Amino acid sequence: TQKITEAAADLFLDRGFHNVTMDLVAETAHTTKITVYQHFKSKDALLLQCMRWRLESREANLDAFFRGKTPSQGQVLEIFDWMAQRAGKSKFRGCAFVKATNEVGATLTEVRTIAAEAKDTLRRRLVTLLRNVGAQQPEYMADTLALLLEGAQALSLIEQSARPFQAARREALEMIAPLLTSHATAAQSAVSSFAQKGI
Repeated sequence: TQKITEAAADLFLDRGFHNVTMDLVAETAHTTKITVYQHFKSKDALLLQCMRWRLESREANLDAFFRGKTPSQGQVLEIFDWMAQRAGKSKFRGCAFVKATNEVGATLTEVRTIAAEAKDTLRRRLVTLLRNVGAQQPEYMADTLALLLEGAQALSLIEQSARPFQAARREALEMIAPLLTSHATAAQSAVSSFAQKGI
């Protein structure tokens, strides 16, 4: 099932949902069409599984990326770096969730549901990162950062480069700069306090 899902996910993103047949999925996954249909009753069902797999994979990769790191303002910027690495690869195809929604979201409502979940999951991760470092309006800031990421992803698809993410990162840095300053001030105050107490 995993082999079929991964093969289909790449095909849907690269060629588009309507240009992919179950025969092609079977050929790419090095299996038979009968086997594909044993696991997925339709191409629609396969697409939904691919979207779920992409969401779970992205979150697992981000969890691993941040595992063991101490919460810091820099982690907000690291999400831009992480996505820029993906956009910098050859043949970047943009956001799979947006692509699927554009192609079949009007007729297959579950696609919109999963796509919305994917976007909200990333936004909630930003909220958590911001809250952990003392942001006063983490939800508002997360909404703005999420929009920066979305815009960068769309423009990176057009330009086939990571430059838009680098530009978006600069804007994000401007937004969180007060957090960086307040954090440094708090750290300096703590050091001064310890020094005065002879600690």
